[in-house]
Amino acid sequence: MSGASTAPQNVALQHTAGFDIHRKLRADILDCRIAPGERLRFEDLRERYAAGIGTLREALSHLVAEGLVRTESGRGFRVAQVSLADMLDIAEWRVEFEVRAVTESIRRGDDAWEAEIVSAFHLLGKSMLPTGTASAQEWDQWSARHRAFHDALARACGSPWLLHFRSTLYDQAHRYRRLTALHAPRGRGKSEEHRAIMEAVLARDTERAARLVEQHIRRTVDFALKHVPGLDVLRTAKQTSQATVRKRR
Repeated sequence: MSGASTAPQNVALQHTAGFDIHRKLRADILDCRIAPGERLRFEDLRERYAAGIGTLREALSHLVAEGLVRTESGRGFRVAQVSLADMLDIAEWRVEFEVRAVTESIRRGDDAWEAEIVSAFHLLGKSMLPTGTASAQEWDQWSARHRAFHDALARACGSPWLLHFRSTLYDQAHRYRRLTALHAPRGRGKSEEHRAIMEAVLARDTERAARLVEQHIRRTVDFALKHVPGLDVLRTAKQTSQATVRKRR
């Protein structure tokens, strides 16, 4: 009997034509090139992705399972909406999973893991945080390097299930980061935050690393509350959500 995990496989890594459409559609939803709540009509998708109905239906089914698309009986598919409550819930559970993954990685990680973190940070530092007017290519590069850095921090945690859940939440949070960038006059400076997290992790300072990771996530939420229209008026709900999650612990 092998020690293989039953954690869900990442279908975005599959290399077939069908999954290529899934990756493209998924990226357009995560980057808000297809807006939250927008109806996904097959005729529009066929033209946009040059794909057949069967391939598109399969891709949409995977995206429904990922929580990025909603299906409505007799009414087709629609991009999942965004909301303040959703953003806050995602953030609270991201704190739980990211902190656990990073602290476990500090306990288990080796020299190769440390080298991966340093390399990922170096590449991230060579990409400027894009603003809402940046090109799709600039966004794609920064997003890939930002994810690679945070993935590297968590990679040595030793739990495929933990990595799966933190990855799912990271993707959901990405839509809110992208929405914030579309409305913010300039991006929030993150390079020093990332450096501080890296230094705490490499120093094997578990307590400080956990605190910095949590602050990093919460500052992203605060920045969204400040810049995304409609969220600021409900700011007080943030404290309510945080208190609810603390009771769960």
